[in-house]
Amino acid sequence: MDIYEVLNEIITEPHYYSMSRLFANVDNSTIEDNDRILFELLKNISSMGTHVTKNEITFNPMFTYKDGSRSFAIEDITETDYQILEKTKLDRLPLALRSLISDILWTQRKNYPDSQIAAQSYWETFQQVYKVRKYYEALNPLKRAVCISQQIKFQALYSEIYDWFCNTFIGEVTHINAFCALRIMELFFEQKSTDLSLIIKAVDSIISLNSNDDSVLAIEQAYELEAKCYNKLNKKNEVTKCNLALAQFQYDFAERLLENGAMGAFRSVGFYEKAIVLFRNNGASSKAESVHKKLVEVQKKIPKNMHTFRTTFDISKVIENIKTNMDGLSFEECIIRFTRYVGFESIDTLRKRTIKECTNNPLSSLFGTNVLDAQERTIIKMAPLDDNDPEKDQELLELHMFRSSLQTQRIIGDIWVKNILQYIRSRFSINNAMVDFLTKENCIIPEGRETIFQKGVGCFLRGEYYEAMHILAPQMENLFRNIANEVGGLTSTLSDDGLAQEKVLSSVFSLPELLDAYDNNIIFAFRGLLNEQAGANIRNRIAHGIIGESECSSGECLYFGALVIKLLSFTAFSCNDIILKSEKLKNFKGPTKDDIQIIK
Repeated sequence: MDIYEVLNEIITEPHYYSMSRLFANVDNSTIEDNDRILFELLKNISSMGTHVTKNEITFNPMFTYKDGSRSFAIEDITETDYQILEKTKLDRLPLALRSLISDILWTQRKNYPDSQIAAQSYWETFQQVYKVRKYYEALNPLKRAVCISQQIKFQALYSEIYDWFCNTFIGEVTHINAFCALRIMELFFEQKSTDLSLIIKAVDSIISLNSNDDSVLAIEQAYELEAKCYNKLNKKNEVTKCNLALAQFQYDFAERLLENGAMGAFRSVGFYEKAIVLFRNNGASSKAESVHKKLVEVQKKIPKNMHTFRTTFDISKVIENIKTNMDGLSFEECIIRFTRYVGFESIDTLRKRTIKECTNNPLSSLFGTNVLDAQERTIIKMAPLDDNDPEKDQELLELHMFRSSLQTQRIIGDIWVKNILQYIRSRFSINNAMVDFLTKENCIIPEGRETIFQKGVGCFLRGEYYEAMHILAPQMENLFRNIANEVGGLTSTLSDDGLAQEKVLSSVFSLPELLDAYDNNIIFAFRGLLNEQAGANIRNRIAHGIIGESECSSGECLYFGALVIKLLSFTAFSCNDIILKSEKLKNFKGPTKDDIQIIK
């Protein structure tokens, strides 16, 4: 048997996701000696993966490993290999292999005759696969047939493909999965000569046929494609009508979801939000406002209907550690020791930990994260990190770093900080004057702010967290503004009419002068705690008056208060003097992971 007979015997289907496994079934002794090089080459090429878009195809190694090694790639095809492929009798190859090899010769070598073979082979592949209702498998061959025939102006073939499209998508689209139908229509939407009225009618049929089902995503995509068609036809009024119809559909679907209990209410939020945006952007502001009111009502009810999952911890070792480290210390020594339990995590360490969390949990790269406020409103939507390259989007990575840091802060605040403060209060009756060693003669505190810092720290140590947060958050903002000014940063702007205005806190934290002169780990920690929606965002929640009293005793707020005290301890003259003279502070038993045991 010659190689072509062997290949046609093992490759019988028009399309495969991977053909290389079929080569393993061949007895090498049946292949003629002069064909073995070609056989091995085709086997390697067949092991590659492909990624097809409307405009191109890319060939990728099927496997890439962490050590940098990989399986066969397009770069591994040598000049000698291409010469062998160019001499291959493409017309005798099985259809699946003929499409692949001719496409490689076209895309990599620009051999025009091979491009015609590739286009025709893909079209034949599509017809055979589509005929047996393997619609998803048929999409890529159709994309390549259309793409190549348009690239090389193979009008006869494209006309045949377009005629099939027109005949298939006339009237109701009932014979094919809605998503596949939409993908095909999107492909022809991009072609210049397509009759868009045909797509509009087909899309309308998809909407009407699926409106009573749960095919919400297909209907949304159908409305969006219809709006694109009208926009391309420059029919602005029809675009608006289409968008409003989609908004109404999303609103109605959200209302239906409310009938499905807590989970339905939770799902409805996203559809209400999308409907609000569409109503608002398409001239229906009053409708957008009424839907927004409904959304707020739903979000208020969600926490009441959600099941609570509780975790019980054994913190007996935490209490033991605190007593071991603090028994026998003076009040000042207790506060200084308290600061040892919290710290400013290195940005580099946090980045590595966040990336590790992504790579160790592949599922996290599939789903985004919605950050909700205390009223269950979505305040930020975080896309997932790319597990292949988590550092590709630095802004997104930073958001995930703030989120990861917040989770750590909550745990330390809820377990360690809370219990340390309870211990200190059990031993001492605290008044504001007792924290003078932190606030007097402290060069980091802006001039004239010693008393307010003293009051804020005193409230925090006494457990008056609501008052403490309202004092310390704005004072810490002013502290960083003052540092930025001292090092030459400009913390205000000037309008065209000469009016000065303070820069927002995010701009202050980003000032080059501040970043060059001050510890970036400290800046990053307070950025997340004070000003980032992916972090604790304490300053903004206080500024808008939306933080509740119970929220001020949360883990992140307790951690914030502890970091304020730690920061003040760095530059307080009396504090440093106590550290130098105290023998008791020299021995410290640090906390360990084993100190916290999960019971259930």
